[in-house]
Amino acid sequence: MFCVSRERTARSDAATSALLGLVHDPEPDVRASVAQTFAPRFTPDNRLAPAIRDALLLLVRDGTLWVRRQAAQSLAGSDDRTTPTLDAFLALLDEEDKDLRLEAAWALARRGDPRTEEAYERVGPLDAFSEHDHRTSGLWQYRASNRSDRA
Repeated sequence: MFCVSRERTARSDAATSALLGLVHDPEPDVRASVAQTFAPRFTPDNRLAPAIRDALLLLVRDGTLWVRRQAAQSLAGSDDRTTPTLDAFLALLDEEDKDLRLEAAWALARRGDPRTEEAYERVGPLDAFSEHDHRTSGLWQYRASNRSDRA
């Protein structure tokens, strides 16, 4: 099994380039590891370089569910609010996999997107998820942050 180091140290341009090349690896575990490595928690201030964002946008449409999940988690954890990223989250709401739909709804909620309520409706009942899953509280947090009666 392929494993990519996810230390908090800054990646060199050569390492990033090598990882970007692995986005097309025939092995799904490699692609999933790359998607996980690109999680913004390993980059300063949750920002994604354009090449990394583009790689995650490609992986979020991968043919393997596990790869799509890893890419969606990494993309959702970023602060990226570009149109292609928001469109990717909206497309994930059509996924058969409920976990992917929840990841997309949570990503929209943490960005304060006005489509959040509809996104959570498309997830379906949240009782299939753990009460400790942070994503299930996204709708409540969105509503609390966007109340019209706030001072």
